[in-house]
Amino acid sequence: MVINEDERIDKHCRILLFEDFKPKNHVVITGFPGFGYTGYIASRYIAQKLNLKRVGIIITREIPEYTMLEDYGIVFPFEIFTDKEKITIIVNHSLPPKRYRDSYARTIINWLRESGIKELVLIGGLNIKLKEGDEKYRWLKGTQSKQKLNAPLMKKGLYIIGPLAHMIMYAEMNLLPFIVVLPYAEPLRLDPRAAAIAVEVIGKVYGITIDVSELYEDARKIEEELAEIIRQQEEAFRREASREEHIYM
Repeated sequence: MVINEDERIDKHCRILLFEDFKPKNHVVITGFPGFGYTGYIASRYIAQKLNLKRVGIIITREIPEYTMLEDYGIVFPFEIFTDKEKITIIVNHSLPPKRYRDSYARTIINWLRESGIKELVLIGGLNIKLKEGDEKYRWLKGTQSKQKLNAPLMKKGLYIIGPLAHMIMYAEMNLLPFIVVLPYAEPLRLDPRAAAIAVEVIGKVYGITIDVSELYEDARKIEEELAEIIRQQEEAFRREASREEHIYM
C-alpha cells in the first residue's frame, strides 16, 4: 500500500490518501454517530450499496483503540470512499477524540474546499420528540447552497452539537455549498429507519439510485450487528480510560 500524505494539515489531524485523488466536483456525504447513529448508518450504507472504493483514511493524533476486518481490509475509524466520478463518502465509524474535533473538521473542510467539491451533504439525527406534524425530516443549508428540499427547515433556537456543528461552521466560513439532512430519530437507540429516510432524500436530490429496503426490512438485524460493534468500541474506550492491561480480541 502506497500512501500519499496531504501536506495541508495541522499537527493534530491529517488525511492519508492511498492514491492520487481529489473529490473535484463531487457530492461529498458524511455524518457521525449522533442521535440514532443516523449519520453513521446512512453514510456507511451508501458506501456499501454503491460499492465504493476506499481511497484514504483520516488520522487524528490519538487513534481510537479498536479495529475490525471488512471485505476491503482493516477498518480505520475514519475512512474515505469514492466512485472517482461524482460521489465521495467519509465514513466515521466513531466520533473523533473530543480534544481534536476542531482540528478534524477544519482539516476535512480545508481539503474539500481546495479540491473544489460540488456540494457537501451532512447527515444528522433530530430528536423524534421534537416532531410536530407528518414531516419525516427537517433540513438546513449554507448560504452558498441553492438546494430547495420539500421539507420544513430546522426550527430556530434548536442546537446542533458535536463534530457535526464543527463541520457546519467551518463549511460556512469557507463558503462551501452544503446542506444538512436531519431525519427524526430515536435518540437512545440505533435507528436504521431514520437513516433510510436520509438515504432516500439524498438519492432524490442528487439523482443517485440506492435501494433502502434493507434498512427498513432488516432494521432489527442491522441494529443488533451495529450494537455489537458499538459495545466493543465502548469497551475499548473504557480500557483506555482506566489504563488497565489491554486485551485484544
